[in-house]
Amino acid sequence: QQPHFRPGGLAVVSPCWSNPEALVRSTAGMSDEEQPRVSVRRLSGACVGEIEITPDMTTTSLKETIFRLGGPYPSEQQLVLGHDVLVDGEPVSDKVLADGSGILFLLTVKGCPTCDGPCCCELCGCEPKFGLFDYYGVCKECSKCGGHSSNCTFCLQRFPSLCALDTHVRFMHAAEFAEGQWNNSRLDEHIRQRETGNAVFANMPEEGTFLDALCGGVVVC
Repeated sequence: QQPHFRPGGLAVVSPCWSNPEALVRSTAGMSDEEQPRVSVRRLSGACVGEIEITPDMTTTSLKETIFRLGGPYPSEQQLVLGHDVLVDGEPVSDKVLADGSGILFLLTVKGCPTCDGPCCCELCGCEPKFGLFDYYGVCKECSKCGGHSSNCTFCLQRFPSLCALDTHVRFMHAAEFAEGQWNNSRLDEHIRQRETGNAVFANMPEEGTFLDALCGGVVVC
């Protein structure tokens, strides 16, 4: 078992332990040896690591710790404890104690390269959340396209979907794309699906949104 380390006050042990014991009733005033721990596992059962839960730990800091252990970027993590999806910013120690299983499941969701966090829809104003928009820019709450902007990091243009942005980067920024400066797996998967006839076609954005093309690509008319 590797030694503990404490990035930002967090205590971590890796790899996972094989037989987690029952968690104690409260984390208040506990010594390092008494702090409850969770085994972080993917749905496949693969172990990411064992994390010691400190009293002040939040879901946000927990995701940062998982990233340090080799997990996905925090913006691409969804953590499931028992029947609950952990919400960013909320304390986790009481939830871990109440659950008592010592097992935390890690799901990887498609992150947003523009927001790098929860996305919000400007059309319906729903609560910001991860994975709110699909690859084609459709909001899962209002089923409309045009309420979120996917911005190009190589120029000033912006698009209503990741699919449109990925296509733009592939053909308009071919050099950066060839150098591996952009994630090309999303568009490759879309093309594979299209060749099988199972691809989803992008929706047109709602009227009055994304009028950049009328200005020759300039964001501000």
